[in-house]
Amino acid sequence: MPFRIVVVLIIEMVGAIGAAVYPYLGLLGLLFVTFGRPQDDRPNVVALHIPMVLVISISVGMLARLHSSAPAVLAGLKRLWIILVLYLLLTISALNHWTELSKGRLYDFTTVICLCLFTLALVTNEKKLRGYVLMLLASGAFVVVRVINNPSHIVEEIGGQEFERMAIAKGGTLFGNSNYLALLMVLIIFLGISLMAFYRSIWQRALMLALVGGAGYVFFRANSRGASFALAGGALVLWLIKKGKFKNAILGLVLVGLGSLLAPQSYWDRLHSVTHYEEDRSATERLDLWQIAWKLMGEYPILGVGPDNFVLYAPQTPHNAYLQMGCEVGTPAMLVYIATLGVGLYASWRARQLSAPRRQGSPYLYALSQGVLCCQLAVVIQGFTTGLAHREFVYTFVTLGLCVESLAKRPQVQSRETIPSEPVPLETAVAPTV
Repeated sequence: MPFRIVVVLIIEMVGAIGAAVYPYLGLLGLLFVTFGRPQDDRPNVVALHIPMVLVISISVGMLARLHSSAPAVLAGLKRLWIILVLYLLLTISALNHWTELSKGRLYDFTTVICLCLFTLALVTNEKKLRGYVLMLLASGAFVVVRVINNPSHIVEEIGGQEFERMAIAKGGTLFGNSNYLALLMVLIIFLGISLMAFYRSIWQRALMLALVGGAGYVFFRANSRGASFALAGGALVLWLIKKGKFKNAILGLVLVGLGSLLAPQSYWDRLHSVTHYEEDRSATERLDLWQIAWKLMGEYPILGVGPDNFVLYAPQTPHNAYLQMGCEVGTPAMLVYIATLGVGLYASWRARQLSAPRRQGSPYLYALSQGVLCCQLAVVIQGFTTGLAHREFVYTFVTLGLCVESLAKRPQVQSRETIPSEPVPLETAVAPTV
């Protein structure tokens, strides 16, 4: 047995034991491997799948504490209902069109659903939420380091001009593709900026700034137009919802100016190429793929052709999350997917309102809710040009919005519970004097 497999197996066993003993720590490990694990972990360890091992271990740990964990799990299932409906439709579609592709997607999506459920069940206070978000940022930092240390490049031609785009070489992470990599960097940028506004100490702000800077570097080198629109849309909303718009506008202009100086010229040239898309083979291929997706939606309107089975009918993935869900899982699933994104956006917006300073809410929840809202908007925007409907970051950030909203509600619920429902007798209302 190769030495690398032995090491992976030992790490898995230690992680499995730790996850069973401390389910919350197991959740953090599951979050990290979901976003930062190597692409080829399953071939390396044959039948073992690191996220699924952690899922089983966390489940065992929660079953051992069934009396205390059952109410949180039931509450999580109730909040996660719309994603569970989507999971049911995806399962039925996969069983109806069973291939190795749909089997693999169903397998991976199951671990994502478990991650979402564990998040709602185990992240029960602000302290745990902070640890969860820090692990998410650590996963992003890990990807940044990997892409810098282990880069790969693809070259494409648009209108006679060649563009080089950074990716991650084999053995990198799930975000090896340039478009997914750029989107992940956008999500890290929004989270980092939102928390930078919350933290007060210099070293914390410096750490967030370094992470945002590293993510920005990788973002520019990935050279994704879809992610650029996602970043612009989220940044515009962030500017609109934050106070001090004039000051933030000046800061934004300064950052754009710095970006213009630091970003490679090829980034701006490729971004400008959207004005003459007919010369862009990538753009024209997308149009052809969308036509195929529309045709398949008409032929298979209810259950689609099966998750990830689109490539059996076309040379590439659909490059559109909404058409991807529609043609692969069915029109009902596409509508549920759109509703899922709407639920996540509403939860984040509601969390921001509940934790606002005028309500004397949590400053951390207020800052985080704004970052999560912008992350979700980025996912919605890039979904029009990237087939990300089945990807983990979509449902992780929807769930994170639900989690923040749930925690933001608690102070108000508790304050209402402390108000007596009946008048208090005068003799008990007056405290005795000593």
